[in-house]
Amino acid sequence: MIRKSRLELAVGIFIVIGLIILVAFVFLIRDFQIVKPGYKFDIVFGFANGLKVSAPVKLAGVDVGEVKETKVYYDQDSLQTKVRVRVWVNQEARIPSDSQVWINTLGLLGEKYIELIPGQNYGLSVKSGDTIAGQDPIALQEITEEAKKMILKLDQALSGLNEILGKIHNGEGTIGKFVYEEAIYNNLEAMTDDLRRHPWKLFWKTKERLAPTPKIQSNK
Repeated sequence: MIRKSRLELAVGIFIVIGLIILVAFVFLIRDFQIVKPGYKFDIVFGFANGLKVSAPVKLAGVDVGEVKETKVYYDQDSLQTKVRVRVWVNQEARIPSDSQVWINTLGLLGEKYIELIPGQNYGLSVKSGDTIAGQDPIALQEITEEAKKMILKLDQALSGLNEILGKIHNGEGTIGKFVYEEAIYNNLEAMTDDLRRHPWKLFWKTKERLAPTPKIQSNK
């Protein structure tokens, strides 16, 4: 019995040590830290465009944190509904107060994330508890509406061009007559042939006869 108990104890210790090594190995390969030094601040948007909690926060294209909370509220100053996004970034991330902030997309229809483009005012950096304003992303509906307007304008322009080409084809208008009227073509060909044979006519000017100046007779 004693030998059996010792065997079971050894097996249990071996399993516990194995689990500890496994957990430590997982933490190491993922660079995991139980407590990461960092700070939180808020970003205000008028439109969040589907931004979700745990979305990445990138500074100059590098992951520095994540979204911790999104909250819709009514702004008494601007009398508008806005979105307050609370983000966490690591301690090394130094963000100037004049940095540009917007919601970007990984790919065309991919995950939404917050993009931070560093400004120049490093003397006044964002601190824990601060609130900065973000640039609102363009909604997909607005892009669709603008595309519809451009397509409509292009269609109208093509319709007008087809009408002009139709008139030219029918010999209407100045260009149509110039293209399809044989008389105009023959006259232009004759004039070109004449100038080719007598190029001096390009520089020849007719001389106007000057009328004699009337003499003023004085009565003495």
